Amino acid sequence: MSQKLGQSAVIYLAANIANAGVPFLLLPILTRVLDPADYGIIAMFAVTLGVFAAFVGLSVHGAVGVRYFQYTSDKMADFVTTCLIILMSSTIILAAIVFFASPYLTLATGLPRNWLVFGVFIAAAQIAGQIRLSLWQVAGKPIIYGAFQFSQTLTNALLSIYLILAVGMAWQGRLIGQSVALVSFGTLALLWLYMAGFIVRPRDFRSHARDALRFGVPLIPHVLGGLMIVAVDRFIITGLLDIASAGIYMVAVQIGQVLGLLTDAFNKAYAPWVMRQLSRSDGTPEKAIVRGTYIYFAVIVVIALSIGVAAPQIISVMAGSAFQNADAVVIYMALGYAFSGCYLMVTNYIFFESKTAILAYMTFAVGLLNIALTYWLVGKNGIVGAGQAFAVSQFIAFVGTWGLAQRVHPMPWRKAFSS
Repeated sequence: MSQKLGQSAVIYLAANIANAGVPFLLLPILTRVLDPADYGIIAMFAVTLGVFAAFVGLSVHGAVGVRYFQYTSDKMADFVTTCLIILMSSTIILAAIVFFASPYLTLATGLPRNWLVFGVFIAAAQIAGQIRLSLWQVAGKPIIYGAFQFSQTLTNALLSIYLILAVGMAWQGRLIGQSVALVSFGTLALLWLYMAGFIVRPRDFRSHARDALRFGVPLIPHVLGGLMIVAVDRFIITGLLDIASAGIYMVAVQIGQVLGLLTDAFNKAYAPWVMRQLSRSDGTPEKAIVRGTYIYFAVIVVIALSIGVAAPQIISVMAGSAFQNADAVVIYMALGYAFSGCYLMVTNYIFFESKTAILAYMTFAVGLLNIALTYWLVGKNGIVGAGQAFAVSQFIAFVGTWGLAQRVHPMPWRKAFSS
């Protein structure tokens, strides 16, 4: 089992590296063709998609991976179809709300109305793709998971480069490339779900809808809280400073996200594995799991500090002089993503017990704290303050989630190394 976990983690890591490597290699091109203000608009569109994704589908797609281990194949097809119907309905409602609220949203994001409304449907396509990816993940199929994800990213990058360098577009070229890739692969994901027998005429829609909403809706504050931790900083920077500063800050975020991709890759393999371990009838190897978790914590913190030390050289090579001010932010971003990786390791216990409501309230509270911290520290230290607030908030989210996990599913954290 441990060998299979390691193999899956390596495959997911390779897929994440390839998936992240394309936009990371795109960074030196975009930062030398686009100015910080254009890059800031690109950053705000990415954040806006994240906000929309919290509402389209009402987070019911998160239940797909959990119910996979509990339902028969016929019942699972019913459940997936129900989730897709909820996704479609919520998308139409949210698009109407965004259309009428677009004057206010444009002031907050700097994005035109058409991109705001279209962004709702792009977010919905992204969620459809995530449902297909989630089913591959829990079924233990990391190769096709990675191939789908990488193909989408490559399409995104190549189309963006063509529109910016060959056609001569500015930020619009990057947004069109991203949108076409997400919509195309979201459509492909739906077709794949249909061919795999996951889209059927639901026979028990009401029961499955209640189940999916009972799992997903309490997660909305959790998702929003997460966004308030990882995304609100760009709104505050744009408001207190300017959109060019948001673009410079986004470069630091992308450098720090390298560690986030490593931890995400490991958790994609670890989460299904630990769920199976916790479900074992012959006893869970709790001490071994906890010991491995502690080692994991130490390793990713050391990697974060190393990225911070090398930040000036990385920024110089990857972004150039126009974005050099981002180097002081990188160490805080890397530490924040390290704490986020620690959070992923302990939150699995809460998902296993389906106690998502308490997780949502805690994350939402940390998100509110992050808004206050970011506003204060950006006013005091500029974009460096945003990175500091991110690191502190991620640490608090990790420690708070760890405490909640111990309440709902106790593990021998204090006795892991005792004989």
